[in-house]
Amino acid sequence: MNSSSHSEGTAASNAGAMARIGAGALAGSVLGLVDGVLAARNGAWEGMLGLLGCLTGAMALYALLAGLAALVLGWVLDRVLSARDQATRLRLTLTVVLGLGLFLEIYWWTRPLVYYGVPATDPRRLAAAGVMALVGLGLAWFATPLLVCARNRAGHAGALLMALVWIGGGAFVLNGTLGASDLGRINDRNRDLPNVVLIVVDALRDDVLEPYGSEDVETPHLARLAEQGVTFENALVQAPFTWSSFGSILTGKYPRRHGLVKMMPGVRMRANVTFPQHLKQAVRLDGGESLTEEDYFCAAFMTGTVTRGSGLLRGFDTYFEALMGHELVDVHSSWSRFRSDLMLFLVKNKLGQKFDPTLVTTTTVDWLGKHADRRFFAFVHLYSTHTPYDPLPEFRDKYVDEDYDGPIHSFYADHRYAIESGDYEVTDPDRVRIRDLYEAGTDQADAMIGRVLDELERLGLTDNTLVVVTSDHGEELGEHDLWEHNFMYQTNLRVPLVISWPGHLPAGKRVTPLVESIDLVPTLCQAMGLAGPSDPEAAERGLVDGVNLLPLVRGEVSSAKEYSFAENGRFVSIQSATRKLILARASLTEEGWAEALAGKGDPPRYFNLADDPKEEQNLFPQQASEVEDLRTALKAWSDSLPIPLHDFVESHRDQEQRDIFKGLGYSGDDDE
Repeated sequence: MNSSSHSEGTAASNAGAMARIGAGALAGSVLGLVDGVLAARNGAWEGMLGLLGCLTGAMALYALLAGLAALVLGWVLDRVLSARDQATRLRLTLTVVLGLGLFLEIYWWTRPLVYYGVPATDPRRLAAAGVMALVGLGLAWFATPLLVCARNRAGHAGALLMALVWIGGGAFVLNGTLGASDLGRINDRNRDLPNVVLIVVDALRDDVLEPYGSEDVETPHLARLAEQGVTFENALVQAPFTWSSFGSILTGKYPRRHGLVKMMPGVRMRANVTFPQHLKQAVRLDGGESLTEEDYFCAAFMTGTVTRGSGLLRGFDTYFEALMGHELVDVHSSWSRFRSDLMLFLVKNKLGQKFDPTLVTTTTVDWLGKHADRRFFAFVHLYSTHTPYDPLPEFRDKYVDEDYDGPIHSFYADHRYAIESGDYEVTDPDRVRIRDLYEAGTDQADAMIGRVLDELERLGLTDNTLVVVTSDHGEELGEHDLWEHNFMYQTNLRVPLVISWPGHLPAGKRVTPLVESIDLVPTLCQAMGLAGPSDPEAAERGLVDGVNLLPLVRGEVSSAKEYSFAENGRFVSIQSATRKLILARASLTEEGWAEALAGKGDPPRYFNLADDPKEEQNLFPQQASEVEDLRTALKAWSDSLPIPLHDFVESHRDQEQRDIFKGLGYSGDDDE
């Protein structure tokens, strides 16, 4: 071949490659626009210019990736379909790239509607995916001629406009990605203050942990933390379900003060000062300069249902949401917030979780390593003790019985539904299996806690970091013939609470009097030398219900409070160190109480916790006359809260429990 022919061949090859890249970029631009419009529903952008920047950024990013994919695909088609003319191969390239992208969009966004919860490898899901692929390719087949026609008609002006879109979008992406934040930089205001790490293990009972007397489960890392700090032996939550309890942990308020009283899409906590928000404005008790927005870098790493949409993450500068598929998001960047809902990044994060099931912990550890020179608050939400009980093999193998031949390999909510509805009768081996799985998940959670503690030690931050480990609620493991949570028994309300800050809190201290999760915020503030949060503009809602526990820790007082209170959508409870009363919400009214005494409605439950810590013997109505002081205190507490009793609306789970309790014979309503 002469040099002229070789040059012509090279030019033709280069032209073909550029054409393929152009076709792919065109398809990618369309996909980026479609996905960007879907992502725009999260409202992450600021103003119309922000929306325009996010959309063009998505178009530029998808155009780049699709262009590269088209280059590879076109190279394959050139060899497989060499007999076809180049125009045909280009159109086929455009169709395949666009069709594949549309298929992924359809597949991803219809997941909650098509065989939700069914594994991706299930034949039904595979068949549905096949249909979606055909739909995506069909749409692309019809759309491709229109795109080609539009491109040809647009000519050089259209190409120039598209290039400007890509350049502008790329610049927007680059501007939203680069640059280090100054948050948490050490200065005179925060230099002598500690970092704070709050680890909340979802649905973790205290009686399965070494610091609380368990000899069945290995939790050496939590035991080490307890040896370094303070263990509260009787810590109680304010709600036996996630959102309301997290609201109390982060604000120091009862649910009917912070307002997040129900879990469902669209429900959001009312405006409250959360602990991370407070760290950006707190008054120092020593008279030093008050903290500002820049003084603490606040990060949240969540596994489960705690999401930014619930309002619980106000005040955090960055967050990671494993359940939602959101990678680490910078809340101060429109592009970072926006891209977290782009299908490309959602799939990337979900795939990352498949390869690293402990990605939340991995992300936490990586973030700590990158910000060891800052003043930070890290909130870590772990989930291995929440359904599904499906621990990693290295933990599962330590606890489960290999000879078990029942149907429960892992315990899912579907198993609970089947048991509660009577569709499946749980056997004694099943009960042992479920508990073994839960205990394996407890061991797994302890190992993840250990990774965080080890990283703090490696970074030399242990002595200057205030570490808290607790839970949002406990879990029923067949006690009272119940499973999971949202019940008012001690199995749900008692949680671990361990606080450590070497040199500032006593080591190995054990505190017996009852305390509540609302006490955490005021206690942390006092330990750090900060005044507690207040919001005068919020009137009664601005009050903090928790109390400072440091006098109790130091032995200056014998108790922090006489009673602990909790509620869910159906019941309210009060307990002292030895007595406990659970009432249906209606029983706080005089009419409802009269009906309860007459045996109508949900019967009160009264327990002597000293003699009956497992709450197996309801002493009501035999001792109905002995509960009046508890009911009076419970009603006074309820009346003191700004959100009325009847505004605590039942959730779907509450209605399920109504049916469960009827089936167990706990309902005394003769009309039902």
